[in-house]
Amino acid sequence: MIIRLIGISLLAAWLSLPVQAQSNPILLTVSGHISRYTDPQQKTYQFSEADLQALPQHKIVTQTSWTPKSTFSGPQLRDILQTVGASGGQVKLTALNDYTYTIAAKELVRYGVILARERDGRKMDIAERGPLWLIYPLDNMPSQLRGPLLDAKLVWQVNRIDIR
Repeated sequence: MIIRLIGISLLAAWLSLPVQAQSNPILLTVSGHISRYTDPQQKTYQFSEADLQALPQHKIVTQTSWTPKSTFSGPQLRDILQTVGASGGQVKLTALNDYTYTIAAKELVRYGVILARERDGRKMDIAERGPLWLIYPLDNMPSQLRGPLLDAKLVWQVNRIDIR
């Protein structure tokens, strides 16, 4: 009887593994010039939602060309770069649709740019430009930097970062 209960318990635990894995999926993979890895064979650092949430969370209240004034929250790129041990000067962001934009790491740090996971306290899904959206403090940016060129840097649905 005890052996049967143990067998049933092990089977139940094994069957629940895929559900548990899906409850905390990988949202971001960082590669390139980094010194810390979660996957040493692939030389990548993968962040789950819980990993990103464990980093200090910052808020930016701003209006974008696609949204009214909103409160965006998530980790600063500075913290992500420190976590992975980034040593390159350029950060190439890639979206789910393979749109890419490369930005100087110094710029991301200088302006306190975040990788937003939430907008107005709600997680963003793919239809809402999530799950991760690169957000600058647009309302505080110098006027000469605002416009289409800055808008192009607001990569949404970010899923990969390559440090160069």
